[in-house]
Amino acid sequence: MNTVRLLFWSAIAYAILLVLVRGAFPSESTPTISLTGIPLVVVVVMIARDLARKSTTPTLGRTITTTTGFRGNPIEFLSGQFRVAAEGSGSYFENIVRARLKELLVAKIAVETGLESEMVRQSLSDPKRGPRLLADESLYSMLFGPTPPVGPARINMIGEAVDLIGAWKG
Repeated sequence: MNTVRLLFWSAIAYAILLVLVRGAFPSESTPTISLTGIPLVVVVVMIARDLARKSTTPTLGRTITTTTGFRGNPIEFLSGQFRVAAEGSGSYFENIVRARLKELLVAKIAVETGLESEMVRQSLSDPKRGPRLLADESLYSMLFGPTPPVGPARINMIGEAVDLIGAWKG
């Protein structure tokens, strides 16, 4: 904005100078190089100086603060997640808790058997191939069966599923 003001006031000063100087000379004479060139050079120098001053002024950088997740006791954090899983809605339990347990199982099976994760997911989603792949009907029914009722049954189901996933060998 200051550059625009500078240009505006320079143009006004040049117009006044031009009117005064042209009034002093006869109208038949042509303007001299000093009358047209020197003010143009002065305007260019003023603009260059203004832009150079602006470009060397450091800008204030904003510091971005990042949060680093949970800072409390990890046991309290995990117990809070279990509390939410036990009392949360059925869709939360299915979409978050069971999905995590299924991903743990898929990863374990993929590592143990050498199969690709996507192939394991497809096999587990099939009601005929899934129990055969696991060789454990109870684990399959925990992860792919109906949602347990709200309360301690969900926490027990999570504990049993984690134990069975940990003990599973292909």
